[in-house]
Amino acid sequence: MGWPYQFVALDAPGKQARRHSIDRHALYAHLSALLPVALFLLYRFVVWLVWKTLSSDRGAYSAVPDSPRLKKQRQSVFGSCVTLVRRVAWWLGDDILFMGQNWGQRAQLIAGIGWTFWLLFLCTVGTGNDYLHLTKRLGLVAISQFPAQYLLALKNLNPFALAFQSSHEQVNRWHRVLGRIVYLLLFLHTCLYLNYYIQEGILGQKVVSLVPALGISAFTGMCLLGATSFGIVREYSYRVFFITHLIVALSLPLIIYFHAHHSTFYVGGALVLFLADLIKRKIDTITATTTIEAIPGTNLIKIVADVPAEKSARFRERPGSHVYINIPYASRPSPNPVSLANIVFEFAFNPFTVAAVDDDSGALTLIARCHNGPMTRNLARLSNANSAGLKVPLSIEGPYGSTTHFMNRARIDFNRVLLVAGGVGATFIMPLYRAMLSESSAVKVQMIWAVRTPGDATWPVNGNKNGIMDGDNIQIYLTGNILDARNNDTTASIRGEQIEMNDISEDRRNRYDRIYDNKRPNFQNIVDELFRQSVEDRIAVVVCGPAGMAQELRSCVGVWVKKGRRVWWHNESFAW
Repeated sequence: MGWPYQFVALDAPGKQARRHSIDRHALYAHLSALLPVALFLLYRFVVWLVWKTLSSDRGAYSAVPDSPRLKKQRQSVFGSCVTLVRRVAWWLGDDILFMGQNWGQRAQLIAGIGWTFWLLFLCTVGTGNDYLHLTKRLGLVAISQFPAQYLLALKNLNPFALAFQSSHEQVNRWHRVLGRIVYLLLFLHTCLYLNYYIQEGILGQKVVSLVPALGISAFTGMCLLGATSFGIVREYSYRVFFITHLIVALSLPLIIYFHAHHSTFYVGGALVLFLADLIKRKIDTITATTTIEAIPGTNLIKIVADVPAEKSARFRERPGSHVYINIPYASRPSPNPVSLANIVFEFAFNPFTVAAVDDDSGALTLIARCHNGPMTRNLARLSNANSAGLKVPLSIEGPYGSTTHFMNRARIDFNRVLLVAGGVGATFIMPLYRAMLSESSAVKVQMIWAVRTPGDATWPVNGNKNGIMDGDNIQIYLTGNILDARNNDTTASIRGEQIEMNDISEDRRNRYDRIYDNKRPNFQNIVDELFRQSVEDRIAVVVCGPAGMAQELRSCVGVWVKKGRRVWWHNESFAW
């Protein structure tokens, strides 16, 4: 079948009807982007309604693990269906690894393909054989996704994160999926228009005209966004990725507005949302007086920030939350405001998890590992000021994170919780562990912490200055030789932080015959022992650490999910 579209000459009423059709289908695409949130909120309402009904009929019901009633439910037809749903949900959550790269979760791929076909359907349905109708609709349908695209990227005013009870880091993965789809549609829009100009012999005339030139500029901006989003670019310079995104995100709506005024509603809404989030974040940012010191024998830096009482109270209520740190002018290496050493920090906002909140003073404790980036290099420089008895100002924005929802669920939804940390990932895991113990709940908590050297495990203290080993359920594994503590080799430390559990799949069965210090933890044995405690236990597994560790742990837990066990999984990651 040949290409059905042709260059159709329309009269004024025909052009008006085409415009109405384009606007209508773009609105459909815009509203349908909100459908997942509406469906999820409806699902939560139905679950709440069922739970209230059961509670009113039987009181505050909480099934006892291993009870005959739960066993009967599990073996019923309904229980088999629930088990199948769990397996499918777990399968959808697995990462897709190809050519050594992580391409996202299966759910992202499947949902992305489905959403692409839906938008392509809205772009083509009712266009007949009108070439320009298809071309224009591709562009406006793509732009109709801008409000959702910008909302998914917001850190503070993010309704998707609120609705799904997650952090902006978790919903950001869908921002990336939608961004690729929008890029595809705009790519088709641009190609079709360029083909039209070539076929009509007016390419030279159009590329220097204002409206087409703005369109080409907008598409060039989208290309820059896509190019700087590749992992190799972000690893080489995250600053390039961040600055490009910020500049393009601010300028793109304005360029598109002058390119096509029919997009005003979408680009105007996206820009307003983006600016509102920036303003809210600025209001929520404080400049705190901090003490910065190096932890002996490691390449770790400890930051203790004095914050107002009302601010520290928010952190106490949200254990495991994180902040974004910026270096203000007073703490930058150069007094010259236009020097490169100064300007680079205008766009440096690095995430750090709050490792502890002092019970008496409310001071926040952050732990950072020194890399080659400008932020941690400057923090290492500032740590020298502590030896002179000086304190330095740092800009702190937050708290962020969704651990409050996890803590609320842990009180009623789980019987056992496994917390796993790798290296400085303990800054996220340790506050959760302490919070769960302090509540004296019936939940049984176990914490595994893999570090390279003993020095890496010396920083944790709680508000009462108690050591980490006061708890009975913490297991620490030294993945490097204990003698490494005597050798402060920065290169080795960085290599260890990259992945404490690197090459864990190699000779897996023979490596962990027994669990000792100076050994990597045998996750399969740890997970098997956890799940064998009770068949009906509701288990949560939370991990924060290198990607290899999380992947190994997930594969071990997945064995039990396939058997029908109830598992809630969370991997805290700042890969983006």
